[in-house]
Amino acid sequence: MNTLLQEIKRRRTVRAFRTDPVEEDKIQAILDAGRWAPSGKNTQPWRFIVVRSEEKRAELGQLVPQRNMIATAPVTIAVLKHVPSGYDELKDAQGIGACAQNMLLAAHALGLGACWIGRARDPELEGLLGAQEDEELMLLLPIGYPAEEPGEGKRKPLEELSRTL
Repeated sequence: MNTLLQEIKRRRTVRAFRTDPVEEDKIQAILDAGRWAPSGKNTQPWRFIVVRSEEKRAELGQLVPQRNMIATAPVTIAVLKHVPSGYDELKDAQGIGACAQNMLLAAHALGLGACWIGRARDPELEGLLGAQEDEELMLLLPIGYPAEEPGEGKRKPLEELSRTL
């Protein structure tokens, strides 16, 4: 089987992280993978805020139910929508979803773990992150070296999910 397809099947959500710092080149590679996602009309409506500060991560953690994940992951990347760059709300959201998936796969390929936290359009979080007036929070990605070994993934059988016409 193709290596990429194998890695897609092996990627798992990681919710517990070691305290080891994440190298800057790995963060840049993850951001670059996100930037290469497809978007409607190639608008690339995503923007990124990288949160490394322990103090800022603790503050973020106080505002989300996943506070331990945010507080313990050495890095959290906030993915925002740059409203003026978009052209269609649904297509912009789909593109940002593709961006997030690219970032999750890149983190996995680099030996890191990550979790997609779907916290969107939260004015308090946006303020804490210093989001610009024309940006909307779409999700948070805590990233770090896994402190756990995620279990086997379970998926419904294709027969249950697809049909042919």
